Amino acid sequence: MPKIVDSDQYRKELLRKAFDLLAEKGYAKVTTRQLSKELGISTGAMYHYFPSKQALFEQMVEELCQQDMIALREKVAAGNTLADRLKRLGQFLIDNETYLVKQITVWVDFCTNVEADEILNNAVFDQVEDRYWDTIAQALNLHDRTLIQFIWTLISGVVLEQVGGFSRISFAEQVHLLVDMLTVYLEAGLPDELSSKTG
Repeated sequence: MPKIVDSDQYRKELLRKAFDLLAEKGYAKVTTRQLSKELGISTGAMYHYFPSKQALFEQMVEELCQQDMIALREKVAAGNTLADRLKRLGQFLIDNETYLVKQITVWVDFCTNVEADEILNNAVFDQVEDRYWDTIAQALNLHDRTLIQFIWTLISGVVLEQVGGFSRISFAEQVHLLVDMLTVYLEAGLPDELSSKTG
């Protein structure tokens, strides 16, 4: 009797392995043939799941986003007050430091090795960014899109600071400072009706 393969689950496993490989070797340095070899599948099977290396990258980004959104919602949205949700966000970042640094390393490598238009005009990347922003908005119960984007930018900057391991301030210290600053700013700046809803 032939073995039944859950193709969606198998594709997700391939994407997880590809993430580790791209984080280690870099997007530009790994060919599709090398990817298939490292993932333990034939080149034909590779093209069956991923028509190109960029398609693999796009699917990987979508999959990571989906996992991140679920984990972030579970961790952060359980907080009763805005301050508590921000602390939970900070703890989520600290608990996932290694993964986040790996993720931003892969992104930076990709961005430096493709044309800017391939990033700016990519519907997948736009959707993924929107999903991250929406998740932060929901988790923190915020509605100002500019503020949400700025929070995302601050988080990305703190993570990026860890790439290469040259930062003189620990990731945890930077995250705690970020959480403290956001707490003071948001609690002072929220309208009364929103403050009462968010604690």
